[in-house]
Order: sequence, then C-alpha cells, then structure tokens
Amino acid sequence: MSDEPRDADDARSSEPAGPPPGLDRKLVPLYTEAAAVADVSPASACALARLLLRSLIQAQGLRGRHLVRDIGELVSAGAPVGLLRALDVMKLSDIEARRPGELNLANGHGDAQNLLMFIHLFTQHVSPRQR
Repeated sequence: MSDEPRDADDARSSEPAGPPPGLDRKLVPLYTEAAAVADVSPASACALARLLLRSLIQAQGLRGRHLVRDIGELVSAGAPVGLLRALDVMKLSDIEARRPGELNLANGHGDAQNLLMFIHLFTQHVSPRQR
C-alpha cells in the first residue's frame, strides 16, 4: 500500500463528473456554476441547483412553484417514484421548495452534492417534454 495522498478526484468519486447528458445547453452553465462553487459556498451551490431543478420542472410544463409538489405531479404522470424517495432523503425544506433561489446557510457540501446528483437522476428518468 502506498503512502501517497489520494488524488482529489479519487476522494470525490461519488460526485457527479459533469453536467448530465441531455441537459439543455442553456442550463449547462447553471449546473457548471453550482458544481464549481459547491466547495467554497455550498449554500450558493444549493440555491443554483434548486433554480436549475425549477427550470427542468418548468420544461415539463409545470409552474415550478413548489419543487416537491411538482415532482409529485410528475411521478403521478408516470415518472419513477424513486424521484420522490430521493427528495425525501435530501430533506428539501418547504421554504427551499417554494423559494429555490434563496440562500439557506445551513446547506452544506453534502446537500449541494445531493442536489447535483438529483439533477442527474431527474434528467436521466424524466424525458424532455415533446413540443
């Protein structure tokens, strides 16, 4: 076994590698910014990720007024129930669900990473709305 320090990439192997495939090109900068600031300002990263999630929900034809309720509507319409289970694990507060862009200084690095991973899950299982 080597005494060399682990590479930073190895230490964060559970973090998403980049924007999810299929994410609308207009939303990629928002995802990239959230991921970039996650270590320095997890509260900012969470707010950005919630705004991105709201945009994804709105792209499905919903208003994006309450993230949890809107995802519940998507599940009722056929999206995997695992999305709601993932939201339960993240413990998205009611205020965060209603006002996604507000900073919550209690959000930590784990919260930011969970939201970014949820965005990957969402884009993987919820197909873009046909226009």
